[in-house]
Amino acid sequence: MSTNQRFNITTFTNPGGQQVWRVQGRKTDGQRVRENFQTQTDAKTRKSALEIEAMNRSIGVAVKQTRLTDEQLGQAEAAFLKLSGKLLLPAVEYYLKHGCSTAVDITIRAAVQQFLAAKATQKRLRQRTLQDYRSRLNPLMEFYGDRTLSLISRADLETLIFKPEQAADTANGNRRVLHALFAWCAKQDFLQVNPVSKIPTTARDDKEPEIMTVAEVKLLFHAAMTLKDGVMLPYAVLSLCMGLRPEEVVRLDWKHIDLEQRIIRIQGEVAKLRQRRIVEMPGHTADWLRTCLGKTIMPNNKRRYWDTVRRLAGFKGSWFKKGDEKLKEWPQDVVRHTAISYHYALGNNEGKTAQWAGNSPETVHRYYKGLVMPNDAQEFWALKPTDFDMSVCGQNQPGSCG
Repeated sequence: MSTNQRFNITTFTNPGGQQVWRVQGRKTDGQRVRENFQTQTDAKTRKSALEIEAMNRSIGVAVKQTRLTDEQLGQAEAAFLKLSGKLLLPAVEYYLKHGCSTAVDITIRAAVQQFLAAKATQKRLRQRTLQDYRSRLNPLMEFYGDRTLSLISRADLETLIFKPEQAADTANGNRRVLHALFAWCAKQDFLQVNPVSKIPTTARDDKEPEIMTVAEVKLLFHAAMTLKDGVMLPYAVLSLCMGLRPEEVVRLDWKHIDLEQRIIRIQGEVAKLRQRRIVEMPGHTADWLRTCLGKTIMPNNKRRYWDTVRRLAGFKGSWFKKGDEKLKEWPQDVVRHTAISYHYALGNNEGKTAQWAGNSPETVHRYYKGLVMPNDAQEFWALKPTDFDMSVCGQNQPGSCG
């Protein structure tokens, strides 16, 4: 047996229920070693000393006079090995000047649980954000939950962040959550450095967003108006005419909507990243919202109702249903992309559209410029509820309006 295989470190739960790190193996004379340590650092130090002792015995190291104890001598020899030929004294001076790491080894599972518990106590953290943390950290717990934090490598983390055929936004989202976790661990002295900090973000794909044509918008409005007395019409109007994000609509209340001044106040508790903004109602948005008065902005069973609206408008639902194979795909975030594109085409003002949508001017310029012709934009914003003759529009005949 080679000396570097003589001893190993394992985790062990003692009879009192406490997890310790056990160094075990056999010395060159056959004596069995089985020693427990409170921290992994102490276990690693002892393992290095035992390996050096075994190596010295195997090659017959000459006895030299020293004032160091056997334990101190073992640690000194282990330090020289870790320095890989570098001088020991400068390393000691650096240690004395900058201090030592107070990192404590705990398992990844325990660190994640403590991290999520700490985040859950933050009053301004939304439940959706907390759920995003949980879902993105599940793979880390599944594959490396029993490993100690100090043993997680950059390569391990990269396999969790970058997956085949995965969108750049998804990879960057994985990196963002892992970075938050390990940054928190460093603040708690569980780690000395954040291993995710050296992993670069993925360049986003400059894929042109998919939007709806004016004809498709008419179909969607018609479907929203006819389904159960317009139960989803407020959501359709606020999404298509105001460009609000789904989570912003969910948190919106009629008290935030001022039909006289034709504005909607997006408060900090509603807006993404807590960015308050006042959104002006373009076109006939106020007329659309007046037809919605008395209706719940976000009804129960919203997902099921919205899927029905989509299917009536000729698009697939969020889950497969018989007959969906004949329908068109529903692009991700297509309603918000449509609203922003038509708003930009109407005024051709990046800054104004960015403020209206809660985006940056750079994002508007990069993704939404040139997607809509000016005449289509005028037709879009000219749409009003009275254009839809409900005596002619049949609920099961999408396309009969406009």
